[in-house]
Amino acid sequence: MKAKVKKVMIVDDNEFDCYITSKIVTNFDENIDIMEFNSSITAIQYLEEFQNVTAKLPDLILLDIYMPVLDGFEFIEKFNSLSDTLKKHTKICILSTTVDDLYIHKAKVDESVLFSSKPITKEFVESIF
Repeated sequence: MKAKVKKVMIVDDNEFDCYITSKIVTNFDENIDIMEFNSSITAIQYLEEFQNVTAKLPDLILLDIYMPVLDGFEFIEKFNSLSDTLKKHTKICILSTTVDDLYIHKAKVDESVLFSSKPITKEFVESIF
């Protein structure tokens, strides 16, 4: 990413995975503001509410694929229907434990969406920050 990442939204229904991802990011840079959402619905509602307020928007969303009610792919569909301000400001990275080639391929179809397996590594964080 060209701009410095200052705010990261982690969207994962697994609290432990959220914690691990948050720790890896803050170990890389403790000044990064972390927003944790254990519900993809709540996360997308937040983005809907603040989609035109760049100060409230994350620079990067670390998004789980497998979540109840609204999975990662459905989240991306809703995200893509929001404002251009949001889409220009915020990048998405899908995080997954999946070994299913179909899901990995589906995650990589949209070139604007990054993909990484869980847990993320220090090297991966360095490459996108």
